[in-house]
Amino acid sequence: MNTRSNILGLIGGYEIILIMVSLFILVVAAAAFAGLIYLIVRAVQKRPPPAPSPITPEVLIQNQQKRDREHLKLLSIFHFVFAGLALAGIGFLCVHYFIMHAVFSNPELWKTQKDSMPPPKAFLDAFVWFYVFMGGILLTGLVLNVLSGLFLRQKRHRVFSLVIGGLNCLQIPFGTALGVFTIIVLGRESVRGMYSDETAK
Repeated sequence: MNTRSNILGLIGGYEIILIMVSLFILVVAAAAFAGLIYLIVRAVQKRPPPAPSPITPEVLIQNQQKRDREHLKLLSIFHFVFAGLALAGIGFLCVHYFIMHAVFSNPELWKTQKDSMPPPKAFLDAFVWFYVFMGGILLTGLVLNVLSGLFLRQKRHRVFSLVIGGLNCLQIPFGTALGVFTIIVLGRESVRGMYSDETAK
């Protein structure tokens, strides 16, 4: 009971209110963000049909196929770029770990600070799991985006690229833009036809 009262004494009423308000704002922002993505995808999928054009249907189909190929090529490039960003993130994690390790494992750095004890080694050992976890996520994202980029270039495994696009939406802001663009392009009927044509071959 004394421990609990001590903890509550350390955290004042204002801090608790601030934490609760911050959590509420985060939940509302996440819900609004998910709703915005949903509305964008629905708006693109439910566009009104274009007005009749004097161009023949064959020319329209060829133009649409050309546009789809360009968009798939761009998507493939963007997936490779996003994988490169994940690789840069892994490099940053490695540099950050070596800096933290040098600071925490060198007692000479802490002798210049008066009345300060060096942090326990257990703190760094616990922090290692954070590096392992984040490194695993970045490495997984790197591999999956490279595979998705290759599949987009080859017009294969459309569902796989859709799933990776959905996962990329969680990585704000660049991953979100890439994920929404991927879902929009791969959701077109003309693109589905291109994938089925490649499968038939």
